[in-house]
Amino acid sequence: MTEKETKENVVKAGRRLVESGLITRTWGNVSCRIDENHFAITPSGRDYMSIGPEDIVTVSIEDCSYTGTIKPSSEKGVHSAVYQHNPDIHFVIHTHQENASVISTLGFDSIKIASEDPLLGNEIICASYGLPGTKKLRKGVAEALKRSKGNAVIMKHHGAVCFGKDEEEAFKAALELEDACEGFIINRYLKIEQRNNYNPDALRQFALSHMGRSRLPQGEELLQSFCNSERTENGFLLYEKSGKVTEIRFGMPEDAFNGEAKIHNEIYKKNKNISYIIHAVTPNILTVSLAGIKLYPFVDDFAQIAGTKVGTAVKPSKIAADLKRASAVLFNNNGAFCCGANEKDASAVSMIMEKNCKALISGTLFGTIKPISWLDRNLMRMVYLKKYSRQINNNMDK
Repeated sequence: MTEKETKENVVKAGRRLVESGLITRTWGNVSCRIDENHFAITPSGRDYMSIGPEDIVTVSIEDCSYTGTIKPSSEKGVHSAVYQHNPDIHFVIHTHQENASVISTLGFDSIKIASEDPLLGNEIICASYGLPGTKKLRKGVAEALKRSKGNAVIMKHHGAVCFGKDEEEAFKAALELEDACEGFIINRYLKIEQRNNYNPDALRQFALSHMGRSRLPQGEELLQSFCNSERTENGFLLYEKSGKVTEIRFGMPEDAFNGEAKIHNEIYKKNKNISYIIHAVTPNILTVSLAGIKLYPFVDDFAQIAGTKVGTAVKPSKIAADLKRASAVLFNNNGAFCCGANEKDASAVSMIMEKNCKALISGTLFGTIKPISWLDRNLMRMVYLKKYSRQINNNMDK
């Protein structure tokens, strides 16, 4: 395969990675070996649905050097470690897939899986934690690869790296890893509760009891409607789940619109940087919103995208103020308001909230799980706000 053909394959695989749901926006990357000395990798902070072969970067396997003005993914060191470990590997994907990310938060150095898998073996190794893009992360993955007999390694508090002799094998490893990690959590629940059948609502109830609350939300405690909205020049459009769209203008009397619209109105008035709001009400987010807690980053992309912590507002009047310090806020018994400068940003916040809530819920099966350190989560949030989010938005405007 020529270098040009390799880059074309990386572009196609990047789009496939987004469409598969294994990553959010640009949080993940793809590479393909060109020869014994080089690999081609996706660029840093670029929308994979809009890049072309000319945007793919050739990187040295030995020292991660590259030429040109386009920066390769910051995780090029992780890919390099995989290629150095096994010359038969020709394709690598780094994912932030949900179940593997949940396992990454539990503190294990490895997990045993129920039955031996052709691509995973019977044990999945978890690499030690390192901040994204650092030599520490690369070293941790390199050490984990020495212990691994499969085609996937979990990176603590971060995600997974999956690989194969070709694209199909790498993607198959990622999907099998997701199933294996889900099975590990389910089997733990069945063992603790001495049940034969898995019920996700029962697991959430189990988790809630361990968070100091006795029951899941009841219908009478919920808002009458859950709406998304989008800022306009003089107000915002309120999108109800029924499909109804209502135009709200700033300055309208508050008795002219319902309670949900009042919350959105306050958010927009007090947070000029917010232009899109998603009211997320998945079962996992609803469960954590009932616990009345501060939600800390168990996966490190939560620190980047959502904030160093996300609080629970008991009163509607507190929601807008809490969003000055984070991109999301839990609302007592009513899910979370996830916000961004546009719909894609708000969707990314909603997705990472779901993953972090699932990590917390699953973590109750294994005792107390620890978030990433205060220093690491603040470093990640600072870098994201000052550098990475600007880079993404600039690239998306091209």
